Amino acid sequence: MTDKDPTTAGTVRLAIERDIFNGDLAPGDALEETRLAARFGVSRTPVREAITQLVQAGLVTKRAHKRAVVSELDPGTLLELFEALSELEGAAAFLSASRMTPQEKSELLSIHAAAGENLQQGGDPNAYADLGFAFHQLIVRGCHNSVLIDTTEWLALRVLPYRRFQVVAPGRLQRNQADHDGIISAIVDGDAATARDLIQRHTLEQGDALMRFIALNKTSHADFHSTASIKGNVL
Repeated sequence: MTDKDPTTAGTVRLAIERDIFNGDLAPGDALEETRLAARFGVSRTPVREAITQLVQAGLVTKRAHKRAVVSELDPGTLLELFEALSELEGAAAFLSASRMTPQEKSELLSIHAAAGENLQQGGDPNAYADLGFAFHQLIVRGCHNSVLIDTTEWLALRVLPYRRFQVVAPGRLQRNQADHDGIISAIVDGDAATARDLIQRHTLEQGDALMRFIALNKTSHADFHSTASIKGNVL
């Protein structure tokens, strides 16, 4: 990995996100730029950029003249984020059912087919998550309402780290694909009400799945730290 690679900061960010959601990093643990740079074999610049992205997503907290630390993952706030996003995506899907162009529907079908192929080849969660993001993004943009698009995409980016990692929960890849089957069928058929209801339920269930995943991993993480009597990890 080199600093010239435009994906370097993104790769570092994904690795830190994974550590947070897996429970390897606990709330309050510090992110030390020098240690992270050595871990990934890069300079501190992409590490600093990755941390900035994590701060923007709410996964990391950084105050002036202090080290960045892993934020508390407040279940209530997370569920509110998914609840709000479900409503916005529902509104977008309702409009997209009648406003998407044939080309946009064809692109949506292609993304969905690529996700299905991913599952047939073993299901790479990271690749599937990227396709899932593209799927939702195209539905939102298909509403052709700039205000709704801007608002929904802002919140979707805020939720992206959480949405990406809920797919690693057992059975979630298959469940996501089945949900997308119904959503895409409704949009192609022009059934606005069904498209809205299905994507709302789908997004809410993503939030629920994420909370269950975090709860399970945080329990084991807490048990580990209790046994080892280790506090205030630094990465």
